[in-house]
Amino acid sequence: MHAIGIDIGTTNVKGVLVDLDHDAALVADASAALRWQRDGDVAEQDAAALWSAVLDVLGALRAATPDAVPSVGVIGLCGQYSSIVPVDADAEPVAPMRLYVDQRGTAPSLEVLGRHEDAFLTWVERHPIPPVGGGLALGHVLSFQLDSPRVHDRAHAYLEAGDYVAARLTGTIATTQAGAYLGQLVDNRTLDATGYDVELLRLAGVDADHLPPLLPLGSVVGGLRSDVAAVAGVAEGMPVVTPLTDSAAQAVATGADRPGRVGAVIGTTSVLLSSAPTMAADFDHELFTMPGARPDRYLVSAENGIAGRAVEHLLGAVLGRADAPGDPFDGFDASLAASPAGARGVRFLPWLSGSMSPQNDAAMRGGIVGLSLEAGRDDVVRAAAEGVAHGLRWLLGPLEAFCSEAADEVVLTGGAARSAGWVQVVADVLERPVHALADPTHSGACAAATWAAACLEAGGAPGGDEAVATQPLGRTCDPDPAAAEVHAAAQAQFTAAFEALRPLGLGRP
Repeated sequence: MHAIGIDIGTTNVKGVLVDLDHDAALVADASAALRWQRDGDVAEQDAAALWSAVLDVLGALRAATPDAVPSVGVIGLCGQYSSIVPVDADAEPVAPMRLYVDQRGTAPSLEVLGRHEDAFLTWVERHPIPPVGGGLALGHVLSFQLDSPRVHDRAHAYLEAGDYVAARLTGTIATTQAGAYLGQLVDNRTLDATGYDVELLRLAGVDADHLPPLLPLGSVVGGLRSDVAAVAGVAEGMPVVTPLTDSAAQAVATGADRPGRVGAVIGTTSVLLSSAPTMAADFDHELFTMPGARPDRYLVSAENGIAGRAVEHLLGAVLGRADAPGDPFDGFDASLAASPAGARGVRFLPWLSGSMSPQNDAAMRGGIVGLSLEAGRDDVVRAAAEGVAHGLRWLLGPLEAFCSEAADEVVLTGGAARSAGWVQVVADVLERPVHALADPTHSGACAAATWAAACLEAGGAPGGDEAVATQPLGRTCDPDPAAAEVHAAAQAQFTAAFEALRPLGLGRP
């Protein structure tokens, strides 16, 4: 049997076809680009264009593997979250999707806290994130309801991106406790919720009639519609399993729910992934548990902030030449090899659009410090790779304390995992073995496919010893003991630079 996995991103939709009878080997892949618009507090994406991209990907998989697609038995989904699209009863969008960086819901969210003196503690006790806006899904729903009454009147439900695609695939409008997490209206003290919390609904003032029903995690949303099946070349009625968030999918891919293992993603942003047995929050370091891919453990997804995008910007817009366009990462590993550990004292501070965990400050800005007459371009490039790794090291200590478990090994995915030099830098800076996934490019989509198949077989989301197998590992890099002292000193400089620059508020208007 084969399975299809679809990964719904902000800039593209990726799809894979995997062979479940041969260790979920990748048979085919396809992608379609997406566009989004940002203007001040507004950040939107055309939901109809997103659906067209999904259909393009399904059609491309069919064209690439006409003999294999008829044996597809399940479709799994994962993708961006805290991005909300209002839909009618047929799951057709009635307004653009508001993305996770759209800030229009911040004011109405803070008004909830202002109206009810017990609101903050109620959310901390039951969720545990209070309604503070900042791009969270609850803010999007409140903003639609209060500021766009015509849209609200036309809307049958507000859906996350993954649930929207599932609804277009099947005709069934629904979500899960995990999918509704940043809607902040579910009591997450246990992982078996299939309904919204009455008190949170009352405090928020949300119209519950516009919320999708909650299905059990890992259940079947519905069967594939006939028109979509014709595009994909698969059987009508094929089961589509409830979507995962992209963080949960990468936790499955890296095995971040295993004792002593932490998943790390270095892509546009960097994220550390782990798990915990109970709901918890560390507000000092912006660490929270959330429902993930398992029914018996919470996911811990710690957003470190912009990472690969900061390095790409440095390589292209800052160090690159406008008259010589091309891949900014050309020669990247060669530069890493040409510069010693510590980059001859150059330090790259990656907070080009604010910092997140372990210190959240949207006004924080980065830069390059420690330049000397001895330092050259290769050193600046190496400092960029090291700076992202130092950000993860800064977060790793609080994460280990939060989870009450040491991270003995790290499994890396994302664009950085394709660079042998960068994997070694991460191992050296973290002073831990780092295993790179063999195929980091498709790790989210492949995890969605294999997890969906496991859910179908188990009759729900697997947990305990039945947890889904991780994806194959590629290169493994052990930390270089000779570099430990250099990186320890650089780490102290990295955090000191944050404290020195933060009071300047360089990102404030």
